[in-house]
Amino acid sequence: MHHPFEARQISAWIEPSRADRAMRILSDPRLAPTRIGCDDPRIRRRLADRFGAEPFDDLRQLAVATHETLWIDRSAPLGEPDREALEQEDIAIIAGAYELPFLLAIPQCETAPSFRRMQTGRALQSICETFGRVAVFQAAVAVPNEFHLAEGLRVAAAAALTVLGPIDEVTAFGVHDGAITASLIGQRGLGTLAVGAGADATSFTIVGDGGLATVASALVAWRRRDGSWVEETRIEFDGDEPTIQTILEAERPTTTRSARQMAGQMVGQMVARSIDDGHRRMRLRIAALADTIRLSARTAHSESVEAMLRSFDVDPVELVPRDD
Repeated sequence: MHHPFEARQISAWIEPSRADRAMRILSDPRLAPTRIGCDDPRIRRRLADRFGAEPFDDLRQLAVATHETLWIDRSAPLGEPDREALEQEDIAIIAGAYELPFLLAIPQCETAPSFRRMQTGRALQSICETFGRVAVFQAAVAVPNEFHLAEGLRVAAAAALTVLGPIDEVTAFGVHDGAITASLIGQRGLGTLAVGAGADATSFTIVGDGGLATVASALVAWRRRDGSWVEETRIEFDGDEPTIQTILEAERPTTTRSARQMAGQMVGQMVARSIDDGHRRMRLRIAALADTIRLSARTAHSESVEAMLRSFDVDPVELVPRDD
């Protein structure tokens, strides 16, 4: 069992444009990068020298050499050889890029940051369980700089899906000065998202039968329609960057190809598979929503999340939450 004060050994494959971000994340004392790969030889050498890690110029070789966790921070979809190599390895794969083509290429991956592991995310989920009908949902996510906008969009998308349920039609209002805003039509209500650079904070607001509830980076405030308070508490700041937290909590996949072919699995393994399948469906829904918002920003028209999924031969119905 891994000791909580022992640095977690990981491997990392870094896209050249994300080198500075990778340097900051991998410098966390709880991580011990032992193998680092990159297409750019200069960046590969700089990262490897900085962490005393073994350099790799091939993602497939890096996957084979990895024992536990591989962090892949790139935005481009994987090629078929890379995909096959990652599917064969029984390792925890963390995708720093969350675009839909990327996630479809690695079925057993986790994504980061993970909304369900954020303090604000857990608080919002708890309120939704008893809030009742939602009329309007608003999400505002501020990230430190423009390089984190994609991560902020994913957090906002995950929050919207948590509150509004399945979402199809989205309308983005373009990208301006490092910010993106969009309106959504969900199964349970309407929503607006705003993601911008300049700070490091989140704020979610729900209006509906339950009254008015606000979840921010440091507080939870929920007031009924009659004016009485349901809750008004301060929550601990998330502290750890969600990317790091996800890496630290990664576990070996429970549903690799070889495992699925084995007969007579124990009930505990079946439960683990069920949870993993549910998380995978949610990861794909989040990625599809974020990708559709970006598409709408480019086309200046409303776009369909379901159409985005079907373009990748994914049945939207298969991703709808269900009791497993």
